Amino acid sequence: MAKNIGLDVMRYIYDPVNHWMGSKIENWIRFFGVNPDKWEVSQKGGTAWISKRPFADLKELEKNMPNMPQKSEIEKWYQPTIKKIKEIYDEYDVVFIGAVEGPCTDAYTYADMELFCGAIYEAPELVDHLMQCTCRFSEIIAEIFAENPSAPLMFMGDDVAGKSGLIFSPSFLRKKLLPLWKRIAKPIKDKGLKFLFHSDGKLADLLPIVINELEADGINPIERNGCNDIFQIREKYPRTLLFGNVCCEITLPYGTEKDTEQETLELIRKIGPQGGICIGSSSEVHDLVPARNALKMYETVHKYGVYPIKV
Repeated sequence: MAKNIGLDVMRYIYDPVNHWMGSKIENWIRFFGVNPDKWEVSQKGGTAWISKRPFADLKELEKNMPNMPQKSEIEKWYQPTIKKIKEIYDEYDVVFIGAVEGPCTDAYTYADMELFCGAIYEAPELVDHLMQCTCRFSEIIAEIFAENPSAPLMFMGDDVAGKSGLIFSPSFLRKKLLPLWKRIAKPIKDKGLKFLFHSDGKLADLLPIVINELEADGINPIERNGCNDIFQIREKYPRTLLFGNVCCEITLPYGTEKDTEQETLELIRKIGPQGGICIGSSSEVHDLVPARNALKMYETVHKYGVYPIKV
């Protein structure tokens, strides 16, 4: 189906019945040794969230901390998985980009954002332990992927920004997260593969850290609707790979096919001639996006995104 609708590259297959949040908890139980009881996931409107945890405050969190994941256990699961994925995707000439969760997102998802933010000040040792565990898991996945790549690039998603800007201070990112990000990126870069960084939200204060200090090769998804100007980003960072950014808040869900085509054509016309862009949604092709608009975006790229660009 992916090939038939015009998709060339994917990092995840959305399951409308079993949201990925459930599989995240399964991984925590399986590889982090966490208590399997009292976890609940609620799902509605194309998204899901952890609605119940076995802890509600810092004292209870301390009693329910994850253990450091072990490479031997993860390797038994992930190595055959990525090989099978590549085999299937190759059959249909679709590229699967390896993907890992960022250490901060995984940690605050585990703890709950409010509890996590409080712990930064009240129990920083818990935050450090959580992020060391989540970083190690993603680092192991990156190591295994680098030896068995399904594509010459890997994606790390750490949502550390919102619509108004950074969720965490630049000093927190540099002191606590940048060293962890570098650990995850290292096995990818050591093999000469490209490392992509994902965060939703307004990226202005994040990009200098991610591009200049982490030296990420690309960014995703470059959210629109007042958050980011992809054309200014290309001008400032001309060698950075760009992934996005047809608006999934307005154009794709509520616009016409013509609106979708025009926004896609603008990306092709203004950035396409220089290369280094993979056009897609500004975050996701979610449940509110009608199939006709998603198809129009893909069709437009295939029709006009061919060199030499003539739009």
